[in-house]
Amino acid sequence: MKKNIFYIVIAGCLLLQMTTGCKKSDFKDNYYNPETSVNSTMEGLYGGLFNNLRVRDRYWALFTYQVPMLGMYSQTTGYLNGTKRYEQAVNYTQDQWNDYYTSTLASFREMEKKYATYTDDAGKKGYQLFMETAKIFLYDQTAQMIDLWGDIPFTEAGQLNSTGSLVYAKYDKGKETYDFLIADLKRIADYLATVQPDAFYSTQLQKTDYINNGDITKWRKYCNSLRLRLAMRISYVDETKAKTVVQEILGNSTQYPIITAVSDNIQIVAKGPNLLAITNQHERGIQGGMEGTLAPGYMLDSVMKPSADPRLRIFFSKNKNGQYFGVPTGWNSTRQTDSVSANFFSRYDSVTFSRNDFFPTIILTAAEVNFIKAEAYERWGGGTAKTAYEDGIKRSIEYYYSIHKLSGYGTQKPEPAALEITTFLANPTVAYTLDKPTNLARIATQNWINFGVIQNYLGWTELRRTKYPAVTFLPDPGSTLSPNVPTRLLYPAGERVFNPTNYNEVKAADNVTTKIFWDVR
Repeated sequence: MKKNIFYIVIAGCLLLQMTTGCKKSDFKDNYYNPETSVNSTMEGLYGGLFNNLRVRDRYWALFTYQVPMLGMYSQTTGYLNGTKRYEQAVNYTQDQWNDYYTSTLASFREMEKKYATYTDDAGKKGYQLFMETAKIFLYDQTAQMIDLWGDIPFTEAGQLNSTGSLVYAKYDKGKETYDFLIADLKRIADYLATVQPDAFYSTQLQKTDYINNGDITKWRKYCNSLRLRLAMRISYVDETKAKTVVQEILGNSTQYPIITAVSDNIQIVAKGPNLLAITNQHERGIQGGMEGTLAPGYMLDSVMKPSADPRLRIFFSKNKNGQYFGVPTGWNSTRQTDSVSANFFSRYDSVTFSRNDFFPTIILTAAEVNFIKAEAYERWGGGTAKTAYEDGIKRSIEYYYSIHKLSGYGTQKPEPAALEITTFLANPTVAYTLDKPTNLARIATQNWINFGVIQNYLGWTELRRTKYPAVTFLPDPGSTLSPNVPTRLLYPAGERVFNPTNYNEVKAADNVTTKIFWDVR
């Protein structure tokens, strides 16, 4: 029976292996024993790994956490300057934390347990392909957790799933985990470069892999591009290591192919309204998650509108006056609120975003990879930074227009002609220059626009790492907990309650001003 074993233990895994003081007998009394209730398969567990609701564009994560909170911290959404605006929605950050440990990591631990049951060489070798590609996705999500919180439980987390033993998981240092992820991604990349799977396992992978459809070349590109991202992430705290890794990848495209074209983009393709409809949720996926989301002032008014950005017309709608106008961060909340009521602000375009039943889950894109290349070439040489920068912008425009065209709602906007894109690239606020600081600022700004509202967790991360674009946040005198935008998320309350011994080891750093290890500029 191809069922995902973790669904029947999902409610108890986190509390029992990471964050609770419950006894193992409590688990036995209250949860089914997966060994006696379900016959798991590697294929079923593998498909279930990708089903984290925090990865997909689902209502709850978008509406409660990603759009209002991370959108504010990254300034990729318009927000009102109300009291306590920067304080974290702790119930929803708890959800984010839980979903990683009870879904993504728990699923992978079940895969490890299943893999250990294969005793024949054919099974071990065949299903190794499932394990290694699963790690790429797991490592992507793990790095994002570090980028949000810093030190997290990882090496000891999820032991109940893989071994049946209760372990109160320690917090691994963020830098040490990053070092491990970067090193192991290289090992996986080298494995994928030579693997020649048996036809049976290739077919099984194609049936259950709904990210890359069993395409090993795309998994190689995902692996190497992710490693490139993580290396650049640490480039200001460990430039020597980052430079070595980046140049190794960019200098050997045969061994380490990366995402270069929109067709290479790593995504989960949406199949339409039936896929996005969520039983027992308040609204449908992306529609309920971000319909009516206000346009950010700096992105729209200071960057995209002055440069005649071709993405402007498919990113945002016009206001009641037929103009584009984002929410200024410098206005007081009364003026902002009155302007919202008067329909003075633009909102995210409904055709492209909220009413687009075919909006994909975006994981890693050619635009981002090109911006990474541009930054690397600008800082260390080895290639033409200007070309990579302009390719990043072109791939971003191409991808967002392809998403816009998927929508069956409303009136679609015309694609930009070549002349419009050329003119945009030559705009004085966009054009590549001979000045390194200016170029680095423009690379980071265009990368930030590309992440936008959907990948704003990456936008916030890069904003903290590069300090570009130079957005401003008004202090909030009404808050003592977080008068300024935080530099990390606070650990969920469940950690303090259920994993106190290990939490006490990181307690001193659990505040809104502690920086993630790579945040040193």
